[in-house]
Amino acid sequence: MYSGKFYFEESSFKLINNDTFDALKEFEEKSFDMIFADPPYFLSNDGITCSGGKMVSVNKGQWDNYLNITDKHEFNRKWIHECYRVLKDQGTIWISRDST
Repeated sequence: MYSGKFYFEESSFKLINNDTFDALKEFEEKSFDMIFADPPYFLSNDGITCSGGKMVSVNKGQWDNYLNITDKHEFNRKWIHECYRVLKDQGTIWISRDST
């Protein structure tokens, strides 16, 4: 079972805020009913945007650094494969994605 700290915990579910590859390897196969994932969009590219009338950096952190399309697909295949490993046969996965 997961040895890390839960971000939020209730009797019916637990929310983990951790690196996918570190957290999921601790779980047995087919142990999840549902997975919600909000993967990085890889939009951090040292650019700027306007927010509230001010120029701000688009950089979110190293976890969101721009990847080329090949590396992005490889990253996504890797974490989705790991999610599939721990998802029950009748389970579901919800994946948040950017609108671009």
